[in-house]
Amino acid sequence: MKNLLKALSYFLVIGSGLVTIFRLNKTNKQLMARETTSFQVRQTLEAIAATLQKTQESERSTPAESKQQTLELAEDGDSSVMTSELEVEENSQEAPQEKPLIKANKNARGEYIYHVPGGVFYNRTTPVEWFHTEEEAQAKGYRKSAR
Repeated sequence: MKNLLKALSYFLVIGSGLVTIFRLNKTNKQLMARETTSFQVRQTLEAIAATLQKTQESERSTPAESKQQTLELAEDGDSSVMTSELEVEENSQEAPQEKPLIKANKNARGEYIYHVPGGVFYNRTTPVEWFHTEEEAQAKGYRKSAR
């Protein structure tokens, strides 16, 4: 009889331990789901912040400012620069430009990366900026995706 009671008490201890383990596992899964969601939200917010930063940088050098800089150069006596820049600008407005294909964004580690068509992550990338050439992307401080 004593052995039977000991066996039952061991089963109760083991059973309550298993129930505790299952509850902890469920709680752990819930916490992991919240952490994953919070990571995704953080990553999205960082991408939005990077987009805003790039937009603000590009707004600082608007076409009106570049015309003003060109006119200032002309006042300094270099009218050939003004003429050639204005001609280039007029020609670029007349010719329809191709749609840019190179996507660029900021990854989770804060690195600026660009993706070319055919790359592993190209279709999954939400671009912060678009470029026509790899040289443009590199000039803006982006590096090429490793894959």
